[in-house]
Amino acid sequence: MRVAIYIRVSTNEQVQEGYSIKAQRMKLEAYAVSQGWDIVQYYVDEGLSAKDMNRVELKRMLGSLDKDVFDCVLVYRLDRLTRSVLDLYEMIKLFEKHDVKFKSATEVYDTTTATGRLFVTLIASLAQWERENTGERISFGMEQKAREGKWVSNTPPYGYNKSGLDRLEINPIEAKIIKEMYTLYTSGQSIFGIAKNLNQRKVKSKRDYSWRQGPVRYILNNPVYTGTIRYNYRKNKENYFEIENAVPAIIEKDTFNLVQEIMKKRSGFHPRSATSSYPFSKIAKCARCGKSLSGRQSKITRNEKSYTSYSYYCQNRLLGLCDLPNVSENYLDYQFQKHLSGWDLTEHGDAIVNESLIESEKLKDEYEKELSEIEKRRSKWQYAWANEKISDEDFHQRSREELDREKKIKLELEALYLDSDKSTSISSEELKDISSSWGRLTQAEKKQFIQLSVKEIIINKTNQKRSKDSIIIEDITFN
Repeated sequence: MRVAIYIRVSTNEQVQEGYSIKAQRMKLEAYAVSQGWDIVQYYVDEGLSAKDMNRVELKRMLGSLDKDVFDCVLVYRLDRLTRSVLDLYEMIKLFEKHDVKFKSATEVYDTTTATGRLFVTLIASLAQWERENTGERISFGMEQKAREGKWVSNTPPYGYNKSGLDRLEINPIEAKIIKEMYTLYTSGQSIFGIAKNLNQRKVKSKRDYSWRQGPVRYILNNPVYTGTIRYNYRKNKENYFEIENAVPAIIEKDTFNLVQEIMKKRSGFHPRSATSSYPFSKIAKCARCGKSLSGRQSKITRNEKSYTSYSYYCQNRLLGLCDLPNVSENYLDYQFQKHLSGWDLTEHGDAIVNESLIESEKLKDEYEKELSEIEKRRSKWQYAWANEKISDEDFHQRSREELDREKKIKLELEALYLDSDKSTSISSEELKDISSSWGRLTQAEKKQFIQLSVKEIIINKTNQKRSKDSIIIEDITFN
C-alpha cells in the first residue's frame, strides 16, 4: 500500500493541544509501519485552519490523485483534513473516483459502506460545529474588546508599540515619520513621492520592508492616528464601528480630515482604463538613458469638451534620472508607420508568425520541465525531513521557496496557454501588406504585430513642440 501522509496544524493546536507537525509525523509513520505500508509522500500545511480547502498542500495532494502517486491518504484525525461537511463529501467523492482509500490513525470507520459514511459525516458535523462555535466565541470576544477601546490585533500599526496585551503606546521615532507623511501630502507631495522619499532616506516599515504606495495610502487613510480605532473595516462591513479616543493620537483630526479631502479630489485627476492598450509598451526604449517607456493616459478639457490623450514616458524620469519629455502615442504611431513603408515583409510574414509559435512552445517545455524538477526536489526534502536529516524549520523554509517559484511558473504557463487558445489576430498575409493596412488595425492588433516582429525601438524627442516631427525613431531592432 502506497501511503500519502497529510499533516495540518494551526498555531494554537501546535502549542496547546500537542498536535505539532513532528508529533503527528512520528505517530503516522509508526502506524504505517505497523500496517506494512510504504510512505511515498508527505503533505504538510502549517498554521492553517480546516474551515475550507484553500490550503496549498491539500490542493497539491488532491491534484496528485490524477497521477496515481498513492493508494491511501493517512491522517492523524479527521479534523486534520477538514472541519467542513461539504468539503468532506467532495474529498470522499474524489478519493472514490481515483480508487484511493482514506484512513485516520486514531479513528475507526469505513467510507466504503453507507453506515461508515454516515459515521464519518457525523464526526465531520461535530468538527464543523466546534469550529464555527469557537469562531463565534472568538469573534464576539474580539468585538467586545474593540468596543472597550482595546487593540485586538497582534501587530501594532506603524507609529505605535504594544503596551501589555491590548493597549497601544506611541513609538516616538515612527510617530515622527507619520507626521512627516501627512505634512508632505498636504503640501502637495504624491503618495508615490512620499514612498520614494522614505526609500531614498532608507526609512524602513514596521517589518523592515521598503515603502510602497499601498502602505503609505493605508497610513494616510487610517483614523487610528487620530486616536480612533475602527473595527470590521475589511470584513463584516455591515457591523463596522469606530471607538474614538481609544489610543494616543499622533495626528490632529483637522489634519486627517484635510488629507481625506485632498485624496478624494486627486482621485479624479488621473483616470485609468483597464481596457486601454499601449502598442509600444515594453518595446519602446529611451534614446537618452535606455530605460523602457511606459504608457500613460491623461484627461484634457478644451472648450468644455473632455479628451483622453495617450503618451509614453521614461520610467527614469520619475526618479529624476532622465529628461526625456513625454512622447505622444499618435506622433509615435505616425513615425512608426513611415518606417513600415520601407519594409518588405513578403518573404517574412510566415516566419514571424511561426517563430512566435515556436518560441512559445519552447517556453512551455522549459516551464513544464522546471515544475517537474521542483516536484523531484520536494520529494528529496521530504525524505530527508522524514529521516530527520534536516530540521522542521529548514524543511518549511525550502518548501515555501519552492512554492513561490512554482506559483510564478504556473502563472507564466497559464498566460502562454491562454495566448495559444486565442486565434492569431493578424495573419501572415496581413503582415505582408502591413503598411497599407496599418491605419485599419485596432490597438490590440497593432500591439500584436509590434510584439511579433520588433524587439526594440529607440525613441527620442528633439523639442517640446506638439508636432509629429518632434518624435524621432533612432533605431529599430527586429526579432
